[in-house]
Amino acid sequence: MSVEIKPYNETLRERFEEEAKRIRSALGDEVVIEHVGSSAVPIGGKNIVDILVGVADVDEMARVRDLLTGLGYREGHDTHPERIFMAWRKDDDGVDRETGEGDCHVHICVQGSDEYTNMILLRDFLRENQEEALEYERMKSVFAREAGYDRKKYKALKSEYVRELIKKAKGEI
Repeated sequence: MSVEIKPYNETLRERFEEEAKRIRSALGDEVVIEHVGSSAVPIGGKNIVDILVGVADVDEMARVRDLLTGLGYREGHDTHPERIFMAWRKDDDGVDRETGEGDCHVHICVQGSDEYTNMILLRDFLRENQEEALEYERMKSVFAREAGYDRKKYKALKSEYVRELIKKAKGEI
């Protein structure tokens, strides 16, 4: 699968609002829904809308996963004990392929967990530090080129950079 880095698309904020409303109608008010990722900063990237759903405990993570499956979300390969990762494609025709521009990724995490806290921390850090945000946007293009536009290799390169940004946001470096 390939990766293409695009300039920020202004419609992504509206796309988040629409999808958050759709998710809230299925989940109710007991969960927290946050706009995270590059589209929440806002900076360019794959122009996928990242949504963080914060829940009370691990059992609630599974319940939310099952409800989102009913909305057409599919659980992805990036799921692990602290986060359930789900994706939704606007053109879902049953064929298994990567999400693209305008599609949604949902990250289900326990509120207060490291995964949850780091996503909020990174978003807020980049919103407050425009130079860091623009450098991150630039580095995404660099990582895509270095990875030969291979999405899996791109994710690995970007993940290391994100870990460093989180350390910066925490004041560790």
